[in-house]
Amino acid sequence: MKRIISILILALSIAGCSPKQATKAKSVPVLTEARLRVIGMSCTDCEQSIAKGVKQLPGIDSISANHLDSTAFVRFDSTKTNLVLISKAIEGRGYQVVKK
Repeated sequence: MKRIISILILALSIAGCSPKQATKAKSVPVLTEARLRVIGMSCTDCEQSIAKGVKQLPGIDSISANHLDSTAFVRFDSTKTNLVLISKAIEGRGYQVVKK
């Protein structure tokens, strides 16, 4: 009986160290913040449209747009998306992102 228990413990410890476990490790998010100048917003519906479009991208942590000062503030995981894709999402909603 002790021998069976020892074999089971050994088998479980070997199974716990399998390569499949190592490949399931998640990458650490690299959060980046950016403030974008956005032309064409005139109301809160514009702000919501921009937020909705950007939130569809992977890796978006938060997005807020402000039509009063024509800006959008975005926090995102730079291992999953980037400013080019974020700008395209905003422009796809009919607004213009001013490049610095």
